[in-house]
Amino acid sequence: MKETDIAYIAGLVDGEGYIGIKRSNCRKDCVNPSYQARIQIRMVDEPVIKFIAETLGGWYYKEKPSAAKGRPLFCYQASDKCAANILEILLPYLRVKKESAIAVLNLRKLQSESKKHRTKIVGYRDFPNSHGIIRKVPNLAYSDEYIESCETLWNLCKQLNKVGID
Repeated sequence: MKETDIAYIAGLVDGEGYIGIKRSNCRKDCVNPSYQARIQIRMVDEPVIKFIAETLGGWYYKEKPSAAKGRPLFCYQASDKCAANILEILLPYLRVKKESAIAVLNLRKLQSESKKHRTKIVGYRDFPNSHGIIRKVPNLAYSDEYIESCETLWNLCKQLNKVGID
């Protein structure tokens, strides 16, 4: 990968892109929300979007035009570990979205240690061992501190990506 290509893509991300965290509440029985690192770039120029996907990984897709006679948009996207790897590469060249990139990388670092944060017992279930003996095992969820850290990073990205003025 050429340094000029990386700098070019970083400029596109700064100008046309989105770096943030997507929060979603999964199924009804989920206790904790989930958080996804995300990078997106939307443009009408498919060759540029294709170049980004081929250079950095991730994927792209075509969106329908929003106006009756509008041109289709092409959306590049990378999530989670792929997004973090890309941000590590782009970070030295980012200017406008550098703070968002750092917040997303902090989320991924926190998530890399997520197993040690599953400490909150939210119930028990029967679990048979290899001898057929059933024992009660705890259902674990993420600690309140872990969720609070994720929420803080999500809110920071939300604020940094806010459109308009207050």
